[in-house]
Amino acid sequence: MQSKKYFLFFILWAPAILEAGSIDSVLTDIPKESDSLNVRYSDNETFWGFSLGYFPIWDENFESGGIATSLYSENTISKFFKLGWSFQLNKAIGSGGGYYSLNCYLSYPIDLGNHIMFIKCGLGLATYTYITPVAQFKVEYLLWEFEKSAISVSISETIPGINTIFMPPIISIGILF
Repeated sequence: MQSKKYFLFFILWAPAILEAGSIDSVLTDIPKESDSLNVRYSDNETFWGFSLGYFPIWDENFESGGIATSLYSENTISKFFKLGWSFQLNKAIGSGGGYYSLNCYLSYPIDLGNHIMFIKCGLGLATYTYITPVAQFKVEYLLWEFEKSAISVSISETIPGINTIFMPPIISIGILF
């Protein structure tokens, strides 16, 4: 009877114990092995970032330029791709208009010797006049990499719904941590 109790206890708690080990490995964010002595930020499995940007006056639909800010995260899902999400707030300076956007995207890193550039494409939802599906394209270049952080510059474009109107391009500087 005593052995049945231990066996039942093991069966019930084994999945939780095994999952705790895999969750801990995700949370610790250990960098990949590298040939060089310096560990680069881009070797990490997980990215968190914050960016601040500007978008110019675009055409007759946009009366003023504005500022944009976004919070984003990426996780490595394969040898070639990272899966990410971003929450973006764009606010026009003069007219007071703006929108929120929540996007999910795939990121592909391109190694340029000592530097990395990310090509990002994805889909999301934005609040223009009502909730609208959007497509987002972004190119991000890591200017400086440190062991625990990086500084990047990026340009992004958002295309709302099935309209032929393009939103203004957003030029941003970001901090990855």
